[in-house]
Amino acid sequence: MTEQTSTTHTNLATLAADAAATGEWWKEGALEHRPELALPPRVLTILDNAGITTVEQLKAAGPARLREMEGIGKLGFDQIVELLRALDRQNGGGSHA
Repeated sequence: MTEQTSTTHTNLATLAADAAATGEWWKEGALEHRPELALPPRVLTILDNAGITTVEQLKAAGPARLREMEGIGKLGFDQIVELLRALDRQNGGGSHA
């Protein structure tokens, strides 16, 4: 008898929406700061067009592929790294999201 393993994937757009929804966005100054677990819509669109829609796909893409994507640039790449580091902190330093 074989055991089935259920794999869940964390959708990048959902992650961003959840981060925005859980923050107190209406408070003064809150809109000037991007939530730690959200990528800007421009970066999300570029990743989506490249077929990268989950955190797992983002990690698998690796730094070389991400740096080569047209439109990502240094700021976008740094924002992606910040997101992945925030997810690691949230998960206690683990490699899963």
